[in-house]
Amino acid sequence: MARHLDHVRLTAAFSTIALAAIAASSACDGNNGTTNGGSTNAAGSPASSGAGTSTAGSSPGTSGTGPGAAGNATVGGAEASVAGSSPGGTSNAGSANGGASTGGTGGGASVDGARVPGTNGYDCTAPSGAVPPLKATAVVASGLTEPIYLAHAPNDDAGRLFVLERAGTIRIVKAGALVAKPFLDIKSKVVTGAANGDERGLLGMAFHPNYASNGLFYVHYSDKADANDTGDTIIEEYKVGSASPDEADAASARLILKVEQPDNSSAAFRNHKGGAINFGADGFLYIGLGDGGGSGDSDTSHGTGNGQNLSKLLGKMLRLDPTKSASAAYTIPPGNLKDKVAAAAPEIWDYGLRNPFRSSFDGCTGDLYIGDVGQDKWEEVDIEKAGDGNKNYGWNKTEGLHCYQPATGCDETGITKPLAEHDHNAGKAITGGAVYRGHAIPSLRGTYFYADYQSNTIWSTVYDRAKGTASTPKSLKQDINNVTSIVAIRNGADGELYFVSLMGGLYRLEANP
Repeated sequence: MARHLDHVRLTAAFSTIALAAIAASSACDGNNGTTNGGSTNAAGSPASSGAGTSTAGSSPGTSGTGPGAAGNATVGGAEASVAGSSPGGTSNAGSANGGASTGGTGGGASVDGARVPGTNGYDCTAPSGAVPPLKATAVVASGLTEPIYLAHAPNDDAGRLFVLERAGTIRIVKAGALVAKPFLDIKSKVVTGAANGDERGLLGMAFHPNYASNGLFYVHYSDKADANDTGDTIIEEYKVGSASPDEADAASARLILKVEQPDNSSAAFRNHKGGAINFGADGFLYIGLGDGGGSGDSDTSHGTGNGQNLSKLLGKMLRLDPTKSASAAYTIPPGNLKDKVAAAAPEIWDYGLRNPFRSSFDGCTGDLYIGDVGQDKWEEVDIEKAGDGNKNYGWNKTEGLHCYQPATGCDETGITKPLAEHDHNAGKAITGGAVYRGHAIPSLRGTYFYADYQSNTIWSTVYDRAKGTASTPKSLKQDINNVTSIVAIRNGADGELYFVSLMGGLYRLEANP
C-alpha cells in the first residue's frame, strides 16, 4: 500500500485548508474510481484525445533524451541557509550529481532567447553587482481569501496584479491596494472541496498576448457542474468588459477544453489537478495537468499510468492555440508530440508529469520551468529550453532522478531527467516559481525562485542555457522566513517577483538593506 498522505503531515493550524499539500497529497491504493482522462471539446474542435491508441511507456525517440546526469542538482538532509549570498553560487546544502554548474549570480548568456509577448516591462539585460540580503515585503496583508495564483496583463502600464482566489474570484491589486469589486466572479462554476488534500478550485489564469486589442484571457478551474463530483478540468475563455478595464464580462465565457478527471468516489482523486496555464514565446497556450490523483498513478482507474499513456491528457503539458477558428474551439499548432509519435493525443507537448502545479516561462528567453510535485521521496524541477519540447519527464517510471516503478532497474530510455530535485527532508510539496526579471535587484536577473508549500523554504537556481545545467539550489530560508504556505511565485508586469500565500498574503521580493 503506497503511503504519501502529505496533508496529514501539515500542522494543526493548516488542518482546515482544503488545499493541504498542494498537489503532493496522495492516498492508498484500492480506490474504485475510474478515469477517462481524455478531452471533451466544444463542437467542431479537434477530435477527442482519448481516441488514439495507448502507447504507455513509449518514448518519442531521441527527442526525449535529457541532458544526462551533469547538472542534476540534488538537495536533501539539513538545509543550510546562506543569507545574502549569491543565488547561483555553491550551496552549502545538498550535492550536485555529475558536477552541476555552480554558475554566477544571474542569467548571463540566457538573455539571447525568444522574448515572451507582453513582457516589455521586464529587464532582460545581464545581471550585475553583488546579491544583497533579501526580504519579502507584504503588499496585501488582508482582504484576500485563499489566494492561489497571480498574473499580469501584457505590457500593463497600470501595474495591476490579478490575484486568483481559490473559490472562484479574480481580484485586482492596483497601486498596492486591493480593489473592492472582483475582476471576475465565477464561484457558481467552481468546485472547492472542504476536505484535506482537495486541490480543486480556480487554479490558473493567462492573458492572451493580444489582450490589449482583443481583451481575451483564459482560466483553469475545477467544474462544479460535473455530475460525478470529479471536478473535471475546464479551460475557459473570457473577455474584459466594455465598461471598465478592471471588470471582465462574465457572460462572455467560451469553453475551450474539458478534461475528464477520475471518479471522485474517494478523496484520493481530489488532488493532482495541475494548475498553471501560460502563453509561451510562440504565442500558444501551455496547460499543465496532473495525473488525476491517488497514489503512484497506478491503481485500477489509471490503468498503466496516465503519465505515460499518450492517449490521455492527464499527466501532461498541453499546447494549443485557444483562439476560435471557424467552428473549432481551438486548434493544434505544429510541433506537438503527435508530429513525432502518431499515437499521441494532438494536444500533448510533454508527458510523464505527476503534478505540474506551477510552471512558468522566463519572459526574456522563453524557457519553460516546471515544478513537478513528487510522490514518496523526491520533488523535482524540470527546465526546458524554448521550443525544445516533446519530452518524457518520467513519471510514473521515475520520481526525480530515481526509479519509481519498479523501484530499481527501470527502463529510463528516452526520459529527460530533472535539473534539480529535493528529497523529503527538504520539502514535500514543491511550488514551481518564476525567473526574476525586475529592475530593483540587478544581480538577480535570470535567477529562478521556487518554494515548497510544506517546509516554507524558498530556493534559487540559475539555468545555463548553453550547458543545459542548473546551479546548485540555494536555500533562502534564513532571509525569507515570513511567508508560509506558498502556492505561487509570479512576475508582475515590471518583472519583479511576488509570493502568494494561501494564508491570505501577497508579498514582493526586495533587497533588505
